[in-house]
Amino acid sequence: MASSFPVRRVSAIIARRPPRIISTTRRLNSSSSVQTQNPAYPLYPSVQLLLHEKGIPESEVSKIPASGPKGRLLKGDVLAYIGAIPAEYPSSQASRIEKLSHLDLSNIKIAAPPKPAETKAPIVEEPIARPPPTVSVAVSIPLATVLSVQKNIKETIGVTVPLSTFLARATDLANDDLPRSPRTKPSADELFDEILGAKPIKTSRGDYVPELNALEAAEYQPAQPVKGDIIDILSGKAPKKAPRAAFAEQYPAGSAANVFSLTVPVGDETRARVFLDRVKTLLTVEPGRLVL
Repeated sequence: MASSFPVRRVSAIIARRPPRIISTTRRLNSSSSVQTQNPAYPLYPSVQLLLHEKGIPESEVSKIPASGPKGRLLKGDVLAYIGAIPAEYPSSQASRIEKLSHLDLSNIKIAAPPKPAETKAPIVEEPIARPPPTVSVAVSIPLATVLSVQKNIKETIGVTVPLSTFLARATDLANDDLPRSPRTKPSADELFDEILGAKPIKTSRGDYVPELNALEAAEYQPAQPVKGDIIDILSGKAPKKAPRAAFAEQYPAGSAANVFSLTVPVGDETRARVFLDRVKTLLTVEPGRLVL
């Protein structure tokens, strides 16, 4: 009789047979005290797939102990129910996760209170160094001799030497070997030389530049020739050339004297006075030596 069924029909009948249900002898007996799947929540998709693969009907889901959060069934519960893993494994893992979910602060120690800050001594501000008081030293120097030399050079060689050249060279020469300022302290080399018997240095070069408050006369400029009118020349009425005025008339001295002044610290009046006296001597005695 078995030979009357074709092979194809036998395979189709086998394929339509329902999946084999695992014997209940391998399942754990559940008691009423064990928590099962909470009916308020649906099964996880992974749990539904596992139940289908293992052939567990939905009627037995309520018999499987649930160890998930809020009484939900987990895959481990299903595996423990069919004996694939130890029965106590899901509950032990649940308790372990519950324990690890709380932060253990037992090894944290309370820090000691901070030590009071040490009182520091008040910072004393250094006084700001103020410049020493100053005093003005002035001397009147006539420039008539300088202007005369300037005129002679122009007429002799045809070169106009600016008045500033005379003043600059006189200033440079007057700064040599001035009396030493009382505020200047001797250097270590000078003190050592004095110990060896050398004479103390009493002079030094200055760096003074005097201020000129008023010029006595402008620089020499040659007189411009006067051009006659062509009509006066043709009619014979051309004016005669006026005689050349003297240099003193072309450059009259101003009523105010030329004042050379210096502003120096208090105590350097003698040094400044010597400098201005030298400038006066160079500009009034032989100013031609400054440019020749």
